[in-house]
Amino acid sequence: MKQLILEIDDTTEAKIITAAKVAGLSAQQWVKRIIEEKTVAAWPDSVKSLAGSWQDMPLAEELRKDEGQDVPRESF
Repeated sequence: MKQLILEIDDTTEAKIITAAKVAGLSAQQWVKRIIEEKTVAAWPDSVKSLAGSWQDMPLAEELRKDEGQDVPRESF
């Protein structure tokens, strides 16, 4: 396993330690979890399961039907 060395100020360290304690994790586990959450490349299953769950949700065309016509863009 690789190691990563970060230089952080005392305030940031205190925030990490506090957040880790609240989560019941070590500071290392907490930082690892944050990195994993922020670098995920796919939608979580909890979000995927929502697809199609709103059966009465109108389509985009229906939502936009009363908005009128777009204004023509100016050419460059």
